[in-house]
Amino acid sequence: MKLNDVSFGFQKNRPIVQHISAKIVPGTILSIVGPNGAGKTTLLKLMADQLKPTTGQIEIAGQAISKMGRKQFASKVAVVSQQNHLYDDMKVIDVVKMGRLAKHHLLATITDDEVMPFMEMTRIAQLAQREMSQLSGGQRQRVWVASAIAQQPQYLFLDEPTTYLDIRYQAELMAIIRQLHRTGKMTIVMILHDINQAFRISDRLWLIQSGRLLKDGRPKSFYDEQLLSNVFQTKIHIVDIPNYGRYIVELPAGS
Repeated sequence: MKLNDVSFGFQKNRPIVQHISAKIVPGTILSIVGPNGAGKTTLLKLMADQLKPTTGQIEIAGQAISKMGRKQFASKVAVVSQQNHLYDDMKVIDVVKMGRLAKHHLLATITDDEVMPFMEMTRIAQLAQREMSQLSGGQRQRVWVASAIAQQPQYLFLDEPTTYLDIRYQAELMAIIRQLHRTGKMTIVMILHDINQAFRISDRLWLIQSGRLLKDGRPKSFYDEQLLSNVFQTKIHIVDIPNYGRYIVELPAGS
């Protein structure tokens, strides 16, 4: 996927995304990080064709995504948005089937056997007949990931997938994402709020500030206290922890 001078704003003189040109390297895990209100979710929605750029173009294999049909785009990109409660009365297996349906015409019949492999990958097969309202936050998030990968996309987009999850479920979800990356040969793009989590799991990072792509590179190139302190408007210290690696710490005000 390639972004060519992409900008977007709901109002003409108030851009949310400004002149972003970048390429997502196929087969990598890319995390998008930056302060609240930087334009990260808007950028992801542009790449997911949920919003149309004000200027510029987004392409996959040289073809503008704006020119792709619904089924063609669904075969390339799947999106896991933040928590959605519209489907609380549905059974887990039916939610996953709904994702699979994106690859077919609306009247297609999707069998249990078609979606079970994706449920097994995300460790929710035993929850197939449960209603969504009966699940924990971590279980619900795995259902949405299963529904997305049932499309068998080239790109999997996730908008803050660990938000509202406790430490255990965050770790489980990150392990599943790593497994999908290894076995499914998918390119994974995530917005992550936890910058340390982003550094650990990612092959590359995009740092967004005020709607602009400030830096694109490998995680190790972001271990810059001054850069991170300026972007996040707080004092950042980078520490080395034995048997763990480098860790970014926010220092208390006045320290």
